[in-house]
Amino acid sequence: MTAEDYIIEKPVNPFSEMCYKGVQGKDTVSMTLVIKGDQLQYGTLSYNYFEKDDNEGTLVGAFRGDTLRGKYSFQSEGAMSVREVIFLKQGKNYLEGFGQVTEDQDGKGVFKDNKGIQFDSSFPLLEVPCKK
Repeated sequence: MTAEDYIIEKPVNPFSEMCYKGVQGKDTVSMTLVIKGDQLQYGTLSYNYFEKDDNEGTLVGAFRGDTLRGKYSFQSEGAMSVREVIFLKQGKNYLEGFGQVTEDQDGKGVFKDNKGIQFDSSFPLLEVPCKK
């Protein structure tokens, strides 16, 4: 046996946690993504807009190329809501997409027309260190 036979490799954590934050004036949007390989395992999203009700919840979805599309489940004004969200990755940052929204048969907010989605480059979510 050689010394190399006794080398024990550290286990590799298959999950990576990525955090993003956008700040514009007194408004803040924060997003945390837990990714395994190229798949979103789960995420959190919070919107803190000045003089409006804050909301925070969970994000489930999937990556398709440079786009993350999912369902955001959150509590706001005492009621549970679900709406579709979409983010475009640009470099290390994300831009949130906005467009005309309608309700599906379950009462969830969904984009009416994918072609009408506009990504807001004035309020990017920048990659930031995750809080431990």
